[in-house]
Amino acid sequence: MKKDRYLHHCLEAEAGRDTFVAHPSTKEEGIVVECSLKSGHIIVETSDHLRRCWDYRECTDLDHTKFGPMI
Repeated sequence: MKKDRYLHHCLEAEAGRDTFVAHPSTKEEGIVVECSLKSGHIIVETSDHLRRCWDYRECTDLDHTKFGPMI
């Protein structure tokens, strides 16, 4: 993911809006819950309620057609 998209996801999550990313190598996806701008990591919660920490450069945007929380 490019840095501008990473920053977009961080700002959306900080504003309380749902934003989603995927981690292709682990085939996981999740909702962004916070970001660490200093280290370049995205903290996500997966659909099975596990928290993951991913480097933004390893993530891709996830266009989620469903509105509201992931179930």
